[in-house]
Amino acid sequence: MAKIKLSDYLFKRIQELGVDKTFGIPGDFVLPLYAAQERIGMETVVLTHEPSIGFAADAYGRLRGLGVALTTYGAGGLNMINPVGLAYAEESPLLVISGAPETKFRSNKPQFHHCVKDFQTQLRVFEAVTESQAVLDNPVTAQAEIDRVLETTVKKSRPGYLEIPRDMVNAEIEIQDRVPDTIESQAPTEATYAAVSEILSKLTQAKQPVLMAGAQLRRFHLMDKVISFCEALNIPVVTSILGKASFPETHRNFIGNYFGQFGNPKVKEFVESSDCILCLGAVLTEMETAGYTAKLPVENLIQVTYQEVSVAHHTYQGLDIKFVVEELVKQAVKSKSVKFQIPKIDPEALPDQKPEDPLKVAHIIKSLNSVLTSDFGVISDVGDCLYSGLSLKTDIFIAPGYYSSMGFGTPAGIGAQFANPKRRSIILVGDGAFQMTGMEISTAIKHGINPIVVLFNNSSYAMLKFIDQQRDYYDLARWDYVKLTEAIGGEAVRANTGAEFTDALAQALKSDKLFLIDAILDKDDISPTLKRLTDHFGKKVRAALAQAN
Repeated sequence: MAKIKLSDYLFKRIQELGVDKTFGIPGDFVLPLYAAQERIGMETVVLTHEPSIGFAADAYGRLRGLGVALTTYGAGGLNMINPVGLAYAEESPLLVISGAPETKFRSNKPQFHHCVKDFQTQLRVFEAVTESQAVLDNPVTAQAEIDRVLETTVKKSRPGYLEIPRDMVNAEIEIQDRVPDTIESQAPTEATYAAVSEILSKLTQAKQPVLMAGAQLRRFHLMDKVISFCEALNIPVVTSILGKASFPETHRNFIGNYFGQFGNPKVKEFVESSDCILCLGAVLTEMETAGYTAKLPVENLIQVTYQEVSVAHHTYQGLDIKFVVEELVKQAVKSKSVKFQIPKIDPEALPDQKPEDPLKVAHIIKSLNSVLTSDFGVISDVGDCLYSGLSLKTDIFIAPGYYSSMGFGTPAGIGAQFANPKRRSIILVGDGAFQMTGMEISTAIKHGINPIVVLFNNSSYAMLKFIDQQRDYYDLARWDYVKLTEAIGGEAVRANTGAEFTDALAQALKSDKLFLIDAILDKDDISPTLKRLTDHFGKKVRAALAQAN
């Protein structure tokens, strides 16, 4: 049996899984891991704050299949809980590797810097937001624990956590022959074939079916198979809010993004009048169903998710979505008799504006749609930039559409561009979120990558203001984002009118540097989608506030 350093084994396994960069911030307990990583030729992208590490590694993982964050113990690790929680909620394959105090200290009282209650505190906290965890404090079990956590992180597309004491980083471990991944070695069951038969039976009886593509299709690498399935049956396709770009938006079968009563009214009408709604990889959360406003009758609904299939009121537990989709494709391709019609549904009309008029959100959407190609990926924060982004035609769209954590956009855009350097990130971010993590533009500049940042600047937490009412605590200071960007080596332009935004976007496309467009918006201007959403939730919030008073 060969012997290898624990850290060498770990990072070589990570490389085998297609990772060429990790994201982190150095700290005393994790420094030996940085040195070990450097020894095998892997780079760490150093960011400015731990939440940004998690957001960047999350976006990298959504595109590459695994993202890795390196953090120190306590002050670093516990500062990452929110982005790891986001990754868990949105099924993103994020691996957190934390340095930790030496094993020889762990038998003593926890009177150690960065320590909270005891030496198990950080592990217990991460157990709540990860799928699998391990403390690598035993050379005999280290290989098996590394393989187990990597396997569950990648195959289940949910975060994993490895904690490595400093004195274990370079410990010699004996390498055993690896056991085949248990998840990969599974096979379709009789229940799989029964579920597929029931799905196809319901589809063939339908007159107006629709397929809703969710985020799990991208997470589990099923997009190509679903395209084949849709083409075989010529079935119309919509995507959910979290599943946007989980089906090519340029495909002839794509008819729009479904977001209940908040999205395109024509898409809503078609989906909700369908007699068979096949949801593949879409978990019907409160956000996916637009605050539960979606009208998707159970008797017309088929749901296929990671480990469950429901056909109307009949549920099959424990089925693997990969096997279900693969069998659906096989059966659909064999079938020559069923062909459906694709309706023509135009994108929602947006108001025009004169070039000299103050800049509107609608103009930003139209301008971006006029330049978006396969050379770009769109990464969005939350707020109106997200809801505006739903109107963009793009085949890469990354956003925290379910968990909805502010601060995601800028670091995630950096992580996405590292994951796929051939696609320049267009980052959509509000000024509130930018003031949280926007200084990561310095990280992009440091590493020579050139995302375009479109900053929705209305000097307020606009979404909250429209749900509630104008209050002083929703107001934000107007930073000079242009001078700030220029001070750290980027390029920036302020746009007050439609014409100025069009010119700024043209300059950004020609620039080979990070380019920020400070898009000055009227405080009362929001997208049609956000207007419908805030009108709906605003009634509930104002009623609750009235009761509280």
